[in-house]
Amino acid sequence: MKPLILLLLGAGALPAQNITSATLDDSEVRITYGELKRLVAATLPQEPAPKPVPPVTAALLATTYHLDAKAGTITAEMQVENFDGAWHVVPISGAAAGALQVEPKDARIVVHDDQLCLITDQAGAQSVKLTFALAKEGQGTTLHLTASPITSLTVNELPEGKVLRLQHGNSTQIITAAGISALPAIGGEVTFTLEDARKAAQTPPAGATDDAIVSAASYTTQVVRDGSVLTEGAITVRHDHPAKLVLQLPTGAQLLQCHVNGDPVRPVANEANRLEIPLDDPATDGAESEVKLSFTATLAALQAAEGELDLALPQTPLFAKQIDWNVQLPASYDLSFSGNVDPVTDKPATTGLQLRKSLCRDQQPQASIIYRKRTTN
Repeated sequence: MKPLILLLLGAGALPAQNITSATLDDSEVRITYGELKRLVAATLPQEPAPKPVPPVTAALLATTYHLDAKAGTITAEMQVENFDGAWHVVPISGAAAGALQVEPKDARIVVHDDQLCLITDQAGAQSVKLTFALAKEGQGTTLHLTASPITSLTVNELPEGKVLRLQHGNSTQIITAAGISALPAIGGEVTFTLEDARKAAQTPPAGATDDAIVSAASYTTQVVRDGSVLTEGAITVRHDHPAKLVLQLPTGAQLLQCHVNGDPVRPVANEANRLEIPLDDPATDGAESEVKLSFTATLAALQAAEGELDLALPQTPLFAKQIDWNVQLPASYDLSFSGNVDPVTDKPATTGLQLRKSLCRDQQPQASIIYRKRTTN
């Protein structure tokens, strides 16, 4: 039989009205050991709950490559996160190309499993910079990129008449102007090569074949006074087998519609406005598919007297025989231009500017339009 709690109040039979603090001071309280143990445990400080182990203890979160053609360097700025504060070896780059410089100087960079790795026990985020040498023009610099969810290349300036070729496996990208480009998040070897722009236009990407070419393309770009821009284009692609027309829309452009041979399609949109438009197997070899698309953009409002605006067309890795471009502004302006396109002289005079880009591959037609208010005599 369990012991009972016995409470004795002095003589135990005092009337309720006679109970005072003095009588309670001499009283006894008897409880079970289990109850005493629980009371003592309640007065002790509580142990904090163990912190759960993160599913990933350390990782490379972002990498930005900065190419400086004048300095002849490629700088990789990396963001590393240590989630639990323990020691970790974090791969940040392949070891095939040695780094010229590291920041901060006290960063623990070692070669481990053929990779450059950061050894760290510093909890939280930290930044690391590695600087690599950029080979001379025509000689590629190959870097092994470590997988990172955010990976990009920033080019501040290219030498006049030069382009930058990026080769990743069978994928080739030609960069013709300063800007930011996405790099493969899965990592792997990427070769950076400075080339003469004319040579790059005539050289097909490594491993590629001309199963498809742009036999003709025509675009019309309309700009209104508030800076709204509408571009409509028709592209004729000649191909023997099922193919994809890859188009890189200008920065800030938004696709409105796309049709292939009269049927609406939804292109596959990848990073940085890059579209992939599927072209079905033609009925006969050498058949042609017609792609029609339209896209919008927004620029600053036109000035009342005179001003300048920059326009561009989509870029495609396919060889293009001829790209015609009609640029239209309000009729009250006189127009002139500069850029990598030529004026058209073999067509009847029409409104706007008639421009053309011929015999090109993976180049973006660009024009800087100068407009001036037309004076009346």
